[in-house]
Amino acid sequence: MLSAVLFSTLGSTLVHARELAIAFENTLQPSSSLDAMARSQMLVRNLATAGVPQAMFLIKTKGIDQKDKARLSLYSDKGHLLVNAGHGHGLVTKSDLYAYEIGILKANRILRSYRGYKKHVYFSYLHEYGDANIQQGLANFLQERGYRPAFANPNPLRGVDQYLDELYQKKIRSNRAVNMAALEKAYVDLISTSLVQEDALAFNLLGYSPKQILVLQENDLAAYFIVALVDQLIAQGWKIIPPETVFNDPIANPVAANRWGANGYMNSITRLADERVAYWRVLGDRKARVDAFLHSNVPGFIE
Repeated sequence: MLSAVLFSTLGSTLVHARELAIAFENTLQPSSSLDAMARSQMLVRNLATAGVPQAMFLIKTKGIDQKDKARLSLYSDKGHLLVNAGHGHGLVTKSDLYAYEIGILKANRILRSYRGYKKHVYFSYLHEYGDANIQQGLANFLQERGYRPAFANPNPLRGVDQYLDELYQKKIRSNRAVNMAALEKAYVDLISTSLVQEDALAFNLLGYSPKQILVLQENDLAAYFIVALVDQLIAQGWKIIPPETVFNDPIANPVAANRWGANGYMNSITRLADERVAYWRVLGDRKARVDAFLHSNVPGFIE
C-alpha cells in the first residue's frame, strides 16, 4: 500500500525542483551489532559515497566520553555540521528558563572546540506546547548571545527507523537470520514515501517545494542503508543540499518568520497548525501500520 501511494504521489511531484538536507538525531548511540566508532566511520564513508555534501548531527552532550569525542571529531573533520541540542535528555521536562539556558551553555562549552560547530541550536521546547513566556525568554537568550537556529520539519514517520533498528538488533542478539535486501528496501520505501507525501502537501498549498530536512536516526541501519536511501531520493527528483543552505534561506529561516523554532518552520510557511513531533521513542498508533508493512515486505522480521 505504501509503495502504491509512493508512486502515485511521485508522478505529480517530479515536475518541480525539490531540495533536501539530511540530519541525524539520537546521535552518539553506544555500540550494538556494530562498534560505535565503526558505525560512525561507516556512516561518514557512505555519506560521501552517496554524494551527501554535508549532514547535520543533533548533539546532546550529557555523558559524552573520549570515544564519543573522537566520533564528533570524525563528523566535524569530514565537513558535517554539529548542532547544539542541549545537554541532557530530561532537560525539556523542566519549567525553569534558567535550567534550559544552563543546558545550552554546557553543550556549547563542549562543542565549541569542533570546527563543525557554528553555534547552531536545535531545541525542541522552542516550538512545542510549553510555557510561552519560557519559550520567548529562551529565544531572546539565544539571539542575544549570537546563537543560530537549526530546525527540521516533522516528517510523519520520523523515528520509525529507530524502531526498525531495534527489531534488527533483537534478531542479531538472537543469532537469527535477517533478509537484509528486503529490510533495506523497506527502510528506503518507508522513509521516502513519507517524505514525498509531505512535499506534495506543501507544494499543493504553496505552489512550490520548500527546502526540506529529513531527520534520520544515527544507528546501524542508517550506516548500512544511507547510500540506497539517497539513491532513491535522487531518483525521485531530490537534490541533496547542505543544512547550512537551508538555515541561511530567508524564506525557510524561522527567525524571518518571527520565531526561533526547532521543528515549526514548515508550519510557519504553510500556516498549517503546529503539531507535536513524533520522537523516536514514541511510535504511538504508527506502530500497527509499520508492523503490517513489515509483515508484508520483510517476512519473519517481526515474530
